Amino acid sequence: MGRMGLALALAAAAAAARGAEPAAAAEDAKPAKPAKELVQRLRNGPEIISIVHWGLNTYTDREWGYGNASPSVLNPPAFDPDGIVKAIKDGGIGGVVLVAKHHDGFCLWPTKTTDYNISKSPFRGGKGDYVKEMEQACRRAGLEFGVYVSPWDRNSASYGSSDYVDIYHKQYFELCGGAYGKIFEAWFDGANGGTGWYGGKPGRRRIPGGYYRFEALNGELRRLQPGITFFGGSPDFVTFNWPGNERGFVPEDRQEKINSVKDRYLVYEADFPLRPGWFYHKKDRGKSKSGKMLAKLYFTSVGRGATMNIGISPNLEGGLDKEDVDNLAEFKRIKDALFGHETRPGEPFNIVELREDVSGGAYGGGWTLKEGGKAIASGKTIGWKRLIPFGETHSGGSPLVFEAPGDVRGKVEIRRYLAPQKLLNEVLGIGPADETETAKRMKKAGNK
Repeated sequence: MGRMGLALALAAAAAAARGAEPAAAAEDAKPAKPAKELVQRLRNGPEIISIVHWGLNTYTDREWGYGNASPSVLNPPAFDPDGIVKAIKDGGIGGVVLVAKHHDGFCLWPTKTTDYNISKSPFRGGKGDYVKEMEQACRRAGLEFGVYVSPWDRNSASYGSSDYVDIYHKQYFELCGGAYGKIFEAWFDGANGGTGWYGGKPGRRRIPGGYYRFEALNGELRRLQPGITFFGGSPDFVTFNWPGNERGFVPEDRQEKINSVKDRYLVYEADFPLRPGWFYHKKDRGKSKSGKMLAKLYFTSVGRGATMNIGISPNLEGGLDKEDVDNLAEFKRIKDALFGHETRPGEPFNIVELREDVSGGAYGGGWTLKEGGKAIASGKTIGWKRLIPFGETHSGGSPLVFEAPGDVRGKVEIRRYLAPQKLLNEVLGIGPADETETAKRMKKAGNK
């Protein structure tokens, strides 16, 4: 028996021992393989993360700051990093990507690269470091910590020149060089120029392709943080791709994007805000996504081979609104109820989970799941996780059989769950989430 055959036999035995049903696997020629950092993240890292937006925009009631807001507005009366992080953790979320600088250019740590930073605000008497406080709160709670630094800077006088790119890289190096501990994910998007308050006066800047030198930046970040993963960035380093919307939705059988430069297997990260927008706005009170809506989006993101990224927006006081806290906790309770009862072969079920070992590449040639010889589900792709919910409970009296044409590259493991059917149907019956204004704007500009 070869190494692959032995590994599959051992994996199948382990799966059978805990009640999971193994399915056969075969090799395929030259598959697009994931980077080792992605493999480790899918095996050991969080499948649900959050991205936290807070800053000057919170106090100027904007989604995209122009770059001219005064730092004096940043003065929350009751900033509570541990409370924010606790609510995130209580929602079943395993990691935080912190927006350390948004498009307005204001840095939420005392950077040496620009005076437009938190030290010029009243926050903690001008001696505060929002990024450090949030990072430490994440460490205390046992959550992973990552950062986003907007490439677009609507405040910098040098934006559009090569000097700005050096500044931008240095900002990431300050955050990922060790002062803020282990960084599990760095976030990059396509925010790339337009109008702003550049150097203290209004203007418009246009930038050429390749301006940000993402390849050099990502390479240095990988050196500084060996296990880091990247949302976007250089094609040579990208780990997670944008699914094309900010609604938490990945279409069924949409194969995870393959990087054409490196022929590498990637995974989608489905990002969406808990509220209608990414930053906090009083007008959005009462519009936070419910726990059931979040559970539906779990099925349409993680359940389709993606990771899930929920946008969290602290309020003017420096904490989270009660409705946000309650809805996150409700999501955790619902998810636990749906997946808390794993059943063994021969027992009833109404959710099937397929898990493909994508370390050698992913499968996309079509499959069928049968119960007692009858097809109960089918598709083209599997991915590292595929969830198949059913509108009625199956008795489980007949074995589940996974059939594929024979080019499945890795082991496919089958798990079954018995969820409260009424709750499951209520979750499945919820309509799609609305698209964000930011996504509409980005897609119109062709920027993300």
